[in-house]
Amino acid sequence: MELSLVNASIRRDDFLLSDLSLTLKEGLTAITGKSGSGKTTILTMLSGLLPLRSGSLLLSGKEVSGQVPGCGVIFQFPERQLFSENVFSDVAFSLRHSGLGKSDVKDKAAAALSIMGIDEAKWYESPFSLSGGERRRAAIAGVIVSDPRIVLADEPTVGLDGHSYDIVMRFFSEFRDSGRIVAAVTHDPDLTAMSDRVILIDNGQIAGDGLPDDLVSSGISELSLSLGLGRTVSFDILVDRIASMLGGRR
Repeated sequence: MELSLVNASIRRDDFLLSDLSLTLKEGLTAITGKSGSGKTTILTMLSGLLPLRSGSLLLSGKEVSGQVPGCGVIFQFPERQLFSENVFSDVAFSLRHSGLGKSDVKDKAAAALSIMGIDEAKWYESPFSLSGGERRRAAIAGVIVSDPRIVLADEPTVGLDGHSYDIVMRFFSEFRDSGRIVAAVTHDPDLTAMSDRVILIDNGQIAGDGLPDDLVSSGISELSLSLGLGRTVSFDILVDRIASMLGGRR
């Protein structure tokens, strides 16, 4: 399975992205770059939620019009989209409109909540009674409840406490190992390091494309520590370093 943009162009407000070609394959891809470089725009284009001005969006070689089937999108701060009266109803919402029986809906929602480490005692509480990290995890459960073959995420670890961070990182590791396409826009050095591939975006174009081992072995971890960077901070200086090491790779 492959998800591809071919000679894709789009205009979003004052931002113009043109003639971009990119293919995602099974495994975990980290998409990084400076703020405003076009990372989120590219992720939204890959999902099919943002219509192309020109070019093509392909799933396993077949052109896609509209949202990519089997694709789950985790927007930045997805917890802001919680709305149901309780956590379980929120996670199960999309399944209730899919034609599944009540028993299947219940089983799938319970499985998604368990994957995201939400205590069963809290399933029937208001989502707004949860901690910030729990709300993030509940919102992610609502995306993965349909068992998507493709998961696209925008800064999924930003602002998380240690416990929630560990659960979300474990989720990405397990989904990567399950033969799915997983891509995350991220400024998180740890998520970048555990990825199978790192794509650096600069001004709407691919400035680098390589293996995370190349980055780690070249001293990225040491650089992050020496700069005092945490897991969820802006790290334009670190991105500059990545760019210099990946420069010219396509």
